[in-house]
Amino acid sequence: MQIRNPIYTSFGGIDCEIDHPIYGWIPYTAEIGGDVFNTAKATAKPYIAPPAIDPLISERAAMTVSRFQAMAALLNAGLLSQVNVALADAGPLAQLAWAEATEFRRNSPTIAGLSAGLGLTDTQVDDLFRAAALITA
Repeated sequence: MQIRNPIYTSFGGIDCEIDHPIYGWIPYTAEIGGDVFNTAKATAKPYIAPPAIDPLISERAAMTVSRFQAMAALLNAGLLSQVNVALADAGPLAQLAWAEATEFRRNSPTIAGLSAGLGLTDTQVDDLFRAAALITA
């Protein structure tokens, strides 16, 4: 039996490919103690856990606020009038989104464009979304 690319899995098995007589090289997960496992373990590479996801990336992906919350947070921060001025320079799609959206997502192109137009840092935008999320009508 021919085996290639053996790599330990997180649960102790070995992911590899075996040379099937009819189908050629096929993926296979060898379980502890089996014949394929015993053959593969001599050359298996160690398991390497995937990189941890940055919590800030996850937080930003989940940040969504209502239109009211966004407007109230901008008003409280003294930025609402500046946003209205920045909208004059924004494209028609951003203007339409700002006028019609019922909610705003942190990672949206509209927010990215407006925050750049206002000269806001990513941290300032994050803080605005966090503050907005705490506002109730």
